[in-house]
Amino acid sequence: MLRAFFTVVYFFVFLVIIDLIFRNTLSVTANLLAVVCLIIALIVSVGLTEYTIRKIREKYEKR
Repeated sequence: MLRAFFTVVYFFVFLVIIDLIFRNTLSVTANLLAVVCLIIALIVSVGLTEYTIRKIREKYEKR
């Protein structure tokens, strides 16, 4: 459950940034680039989630 929460939060942050970049574009190329950026953002958010979960476990495992 924690993994899904962090993935959604990280993806939402990337989504806001990508939306700010591609907000006023009307070309097909820009739309395709935005979709590619969203796919990359999903992959990166999963990676950041794995890293965050690992660091949380390391921190509380020592106690």
